[in-house]
Amino acid sequence: MCLAAVVGVAYLGLVILFLSLFTSEYSPIAQLASDYGVGTYGPEMNSGFFLAGAGILCMALTVISSRRRRGERVGGVLLVLSGIALVANAFFQTDLEGAAATPHGTVHALAGVVFFIIAPVGLLLVNRGLGRRRFFWTLGAFAAVVAVLAFDGIFGLNASGLAERVAILAIFSSLILTSLAVLRES
Repeated sequence: MCLAAVVGVAYLGLVILFLSLFTSEYSPIAQLASDYGVGTYGPEMNSGFFLAGAGILCMALTVISSRRRRGERVGGVLLVLSGIALVANAFFQTDLEGAAATPHGTVHALAGVVFFIIAPVGLLLVNRGLGRRRFFWTLGAFAAVVAVLAFDGIFGLNASGLAERVAILAIFSSLILTSLAVLRES
């Protein structure tokens, strides 16, 4: 089941990387990755949201059913919510910057906030049970993300797209490594 998380998260990560590097329609520095879900690249991006979310759900259910510690099970529940948020983003397109707010865009934005806040906390709780070293590496990655986000906000660099991609890299790499560790244990 955890292999599904590796495949789904890797697929979405590669879609974002490919579109960021090889398309000129959006600025990967200034624009959020969800913007790719609107227009030409919508099918690729939305299938990525769905596959990554479904994969995270599979990993979370494995964690919940196989762990004994309460903190790890709570982490699994938080990852369930994160997976549901990504699956929801597959069906609710974002509102492009400057466009009027829509119900679809509002759901997408809320699901994004849920994912970016709850996934790191869930991963930290799961990794706490996988060993002290793994926990501190994950904590360090997320601390670096907070530093990048703060740096962008403080200095007004208009680099929210880049900051978001750094957060995605930290969360997705942690998800993949955690999934592999859980897979080895089961």
